[in-house]
Formats: sequence, C-alpha cells, structure tokens
Amino acid sequence: MWSRLRRTQKLVTASIEELGAGNAIVRPAADANALGMAFILECRPDGSRRFVFAGPRCLAVNGVTGVDAMADAALILDRILPEHRAAFDAAEAEARSGLTPFDIEVAMRGADGQVCWRRFASLPRAQPDGSVLWDGLEIDVTDRRTMAADLVEQHRRLEVAVESAGLGFWEWEVGAGKFTWSEHNKALYGLPPDAEVTVQRYLDMVHPDDVEAVRAAFLASRDRPEGGDYSIEHRIVRPTGEERWIAAHARVANGPSGETRLVVGTSRDITERKAAEERRALLMGELAHRAKNGIAILMAIVSQTARGQETVEGFQEVIMARLQAMADSQDLVTASGGRPVALSDVVGQALKPFGPTRVSIDPAMAQVTLRGDMAVGTGLLLHEMATNAVKYGALSNSRGRVAIALETAPEGRAAYSWRETGGPPASAPNKPGFGTRLLQQVLRPQGGEVTFAFEPEGFHARVEFPTPLGSPTT
Repeated sequence: MWSRLRRTQKLVTASIEELGAGNAIVRPAADANALGMAFILECRPDGSRRFVFAGPRCLAVNGVTGVDAMADAALILDRILPEHRAAFDAAEAEARSGLTPFDIEVAMRGADGQVCWRRFASLPRAQPDGSVLWDGLEIDVTDRRTMAADLVEQHRRLEVAVESAGLGFWEWEVGAGKFTWSEHNKALYGLPPDAEVTVQRYLDMVHPDDVEAVRAAFLASRDRPEGGDYSIEHRIVRPTGEERWIAAHARVANGPSGETRLVVGTSRDITERKAAEERRALLMGELAHRAKNGIAILMAIVSQTARGQETVEGFQEVIMARLQAMADSQDLVTASGGRPVALSDVVGQALKPFGPTRVSIDPAMAQVTLRGDMAVGTGLLLHEMATNAVKYGALSNSRGRVAIALETAPEGRAAYSWRETGGPPASAPNKPGFGTRLLQQVLRPQGGEVTFAFEPEGFHARVEFPTPLGSPTT
C-alpha cells in the first residue's frame, strides 16, 4: 500500500503541474487514474468561491455530483471540520498573496457523516478582474492517514510492551543519520526524556574499556550481506559518573546492495544480575578455598592419627573424635552463613565434650570473631589441647584447671592464651604432636601463629590470628 500511495503522490504532483499550465487533457487522465477529483476553483475579490469545474469523480470523492458542487461550493468546502478550517483559509491566503502552490491536508465530514481526510493541491492563476483560478486536485488520503495513525499506535504499543518488560527501545536510520531512543531507554542511560541522542553521544557513554567490543559486535552483523542480529553486554557511565551494566540486542537490516539501512534494538539494565554473578563467583571461590582447607585438615588428621596409634580400635577412636571436633566447628561456620564466627562459640563447641566446670573462658572472647576457614582449624586445635590436658595435663587429675583468656595483639589481629595449672609438670614431647603439625599444615597458611611452652606449673600456648575487617581486637 505504501508503494501505491507514493506512486499516487507522484502522479498527483505531475497532474497538478500540468493543470496549472492550463492543460485540460490532464483532467480526464486524473479521473481515469482515480487520483481524485480534478477541479478549478474561482476565488473572487469579494471572498466568494465557486467551482468553475468539478471532475466526474466528484461524486465518488465527496458524495455530491460535480453539477451540484459547481452550483454550491459550500457543499464541499463547508464540510471541512472547524478545527481545520482556520489552517485551510490561512494556507489559501498565503498562496494567493504570492501566487504560490497550495497544498494542505484537512479533516472533513463525509457524505455518510464519518470523518475523512482530503488533500487539496493546486496552482493559482491570476485573472484580469482580480479573481484567482485554482487548478488542482482533491484527493482522498483517508487510507494513508489511517495507516500512518495505525503505525504510530503500533509503535506506541510496541514501546509500551517493550518497556513493560524492562527494556528500552531504540532505532538508527543509518542513511538519514537519525537516532531515536524511547524515554525508558534514555532513563536507563541516566538521560532526561528530552535529551538529544546521537550515535557519538551513545558511544561516549559506553565504558572506555567496552567501546571496541560494542563496535566489533555491530560490525560483525553489518558486514554480513543480509545483516543480522547481535547481542552484547557492556558497561556504561551515566552523566553522574555511575557505572551500570547494559544488555543490548539489535537487528541490522541491510539493503539489496549490502548498504545498512536500519538498526533496531533494545536495552536492558542488568547491573543487579552482574552484581549477583560477581557475588556468586566470590562465593564459589570461597567454597573452593574452604573445601581445599577442609581436605588439608582431613589429610593431616588421618596422617597424624595413624602415626600415633598401634591398633585399629585406637585409630578409630581418636580419628572419630577429631573428625567430630572438625564437624562441630564446621557447623558453626555453616550456621553463620559464611559470616565471621565468634571466638567464644568456637571455644565452647570444641570444649563441650570435656565439661565446663574446670575450664574458665574469658567473657571478652565473645567480642572477637574468626574467619570461617580459621574457625575450623582453631576448633581442632582447641580439641587437641583439651584431649592432651585430659591425658597428660591439668585435666588428668581432680585439682587441675585450664584458663583461656584474650591477650594483646597487633592491629588487625587477635590472640588468646591456653594456660594449664594444677596438673603434673609439663614436659616437651620427643616429637612434634598433632597440634604442632596442624599448625604447620592448616593454621599457618591462613596467617595463624601458635607458640607452645612446657612449664613446671603446666602447659601454656598462645594463639594469634588475623581478624575479619570490623572485628575488635584486644
């Protein structure tokens, strides 16, 4: 339909020019081509109008015969809607004063009472008596107007549908250099609704590190003979300096000779999704790190336990106790959701099997927290020291006691001491024990430091470790 309308407009223009030259042959040609009603309208000096000629298509176009229209021009001209009449008269007056072409589209009331659209296009000829003859055509353009209105409405509905899905809509008419963004697309980029957008301004808002990737994605589609689709996720920098992530999807339409005519696309803000992906990646890295540490601890437990046991039953008893201590500490880490764990909770969990009556815990330890990876190793170390205290140290008789208290430490670190009293004199073992080996394989790579002292009044250890950001130290 669009092509037929364009051909019609060309014929109309050619016919009007020939009518203006006084070529009466064009009148029946206009009727034969169904271009509209050919007419000659006389405008007299007193302002009155009459049709000197109204072509045979007058009835088809206006619902009145040409004879009736020539008898009373008001049968056609008074059907122009009031809101369009002023524009019609002003355009006619301007064309008459300069004897220039007259061309206007107005809404009229048809013979059936319905609103329709007509185009009046004519050329003026001045007459000796001061009147003006207008040679022209009246053309029914209702279909074209309706089609244009439908296209506008379809475009509006498309924008609403696109934006309801959180998408911004844009198009680039390459040949005309016209770049159009919907209001929502401008909002995604931090621009006001009335902002003027060009290709260069868009590229200026793309993050400098992503500009070449955006160009490459477009060029890859453009250089295909038939065009094609492309998708890319890139960062933008809003006028406020804020960085956001955009997912752009576009279709490149090329002409028959390969020239790019139109690019149409959508934009979606995916900043939150990118942040979630980054958090997920960090979490997976943390899980992998913790899993590696857990395996290292398990390997140390199995290896060191096997060295110190002579029977399968003994090996089973010790290793199960150590694995249970590890599991209990891991339960604290899991319950915290990956957040730091209170040192007092780790101590309490590790010493639960040994009874609280003979172990004093500094209340200030509740203010200090441990990272998850450090909590598991610390729980195992405390369990091992308590086990040794029951076997050989302060908890091996009824008089011994164990005191666990915070100690001073450098900025960003915390320390606590394990001090046994009332038990048998402590003596250094002939070979490194499980605690020492645990320190070497697990705690030390995480920044932990443990010093042991075997004193006459009892075993003493000092444990120091890095604290999470924001955790108080003593």
